[in-house]
Amino acid sequence: MTYRNLDMRLIRSLQRDARRSLRSLAHELSVAPSTVGHRLDDLVDRGVIRGFKPDLDYAQLGMGLVAVTKIKARGDALPAIVQALAKDPRLTHVYEITGDFDVLVIGRFRNEAEMNSEIKRMLGLEGIEGTNTSIVLSIAKESADLELDEDMSSK
Repeated sequence: MTYRNLDMRLIRSLQRDARRSLRSLAHELSVAPSTVGHRLDDLVDRGVIRGFKPDLDYAQLGMGLVAVTKIKARGDALPAIVQALAKDPRLTHVYEITGDFDVLVIGRFRNEAEMNSEIKRMLGLEGIEGTNTSIVLSIAKESADLELDEDMSSK
C-alpha cells in the first residue's frame, strides 16, 4: 500500500469520526499507531488537513437564518472586498465566482434584522455596485466533506 492510498483511507476515516484515537485508526487501517501518527502529522504539515472541528447545528445555537448573497463589484476593488468579507465572522463562505456577479457569500444570522444589517454593511464597502440576496428556506444537504475514493490519491 502506498502512502497516498493510506492517506486517503486515513482521511476518509477521519471524515467519519475525527475524535478517534490513533490506536483505533491504526486497527481499522491495519497499520501501526506510529504510522498513523506520522501520516497524520504529514497531512497537517502539508495543509491537507487544516484542523479538527466539531460539526455544529447552528440552528440550535440560534443562528438558523442562512442567506446567500451574490455581489457585483468594481474590478479593481475586488481583492479588497473579498479580503474584508473573509474577515466577517458571520460569513461562513466567501467565493470569487464567474458570471453576472463577482462574489458569492453565505452567512448565518440570528434573525432578519442581523442579516439586513450585514447586507447594508456589505453595500457600504468601497467598490460594491450591487447585491442579490436569497434566504435559504430549507437545507437538503449541508456538508463541506466530499466522499473521497482511492482514485483521488493519484491526482
